[in-house]
Amino acid sequence: MSRPYKYRSISLRYNTYSTLEDLSNIVVKGHKLSNAKTAEIAIENLKENLSEEISNSKSRANGVTNEKTQKEA
Repeated sequence: MSRPYKYRSISLRYNTYSTLEDLSNIVVKGHKLSNAKTAEIAIENLKENLSEEISNSKSRANGVTNEKTQKEA
């Protein structure tokens, strides 16, 4: 039996929604994507970029975690 609720909705600010509509026209040249598909692509790209950033930060040496506290000390 398939899941009856395959989709969820989100609320966006007007400015963000307008940006999403603009992106839907330029993500795939010559085609207008739905706002849902555009958001899906954007989220997947963000997830990919953050995954790379997280894996890169784990391989770095320990850095300064609280610079302000160290300056005051």
